[in-house]
Amino acid sequence: MRAKILFFDDIFSDVFRAHHDKEQLVWDDNWVAALEKEFTDPKRNIGTTFELVKSGDIHSWRELIEKETPDILLIDLFWPEEARKKFNDERRGDEISLGIISEIRNEFADIPVVSYTFKPNQEILEQAYAAGATFFLEKVALALPEVHSALKYFCVYLMRQRKGTRKSH
Repeated sequence: MRAKILFFDDIFSDVFRAHHDKEQLVWDDNWVAALEKEFTDPKRNIGTTFELVKSGDIHSWRELIEKETPDILLIDLFWPEEARKKFNDERRGDEISLGIISEIRNEFADIPVVSYTFKPNQEILEQAYAAGATFFLEKVALALPEVHSALKYFCVYLMRQRKGTRKSH
């Protein structure tokens, strides 16, 4: 089975990278590298070949979904630089992704959306699910591929569910 994951994270944005020094980016870069390794390492193959398409431009979601036809979306919940541009307040970074998740859900109702952030709380979980997230993931500080195995298996489950739903229509 083949799976395409469209991966939206501000860590891929030149604007984000320009506003944060390399030491601040190391944690996120390691987290992304661990996810990539888990999904693409042939030694950890589970019968599904994953392709990750990365974007740091959350506003290009519609064009990328139409172009890439992903099986699953991974979306960072907190976009501080986008919030700084839109609201002049980086603390409102979750409002950017929550709005986008809602728009995605309205146009592409059957694409599973996995949203994630570091140290979520009950309120943000409820907001993400209300916006249309299928699953919520806490960004785990450990950047070991083994920590991310569960996400890989969950993505396979979501794809199988989605394909089953499509056949019944």
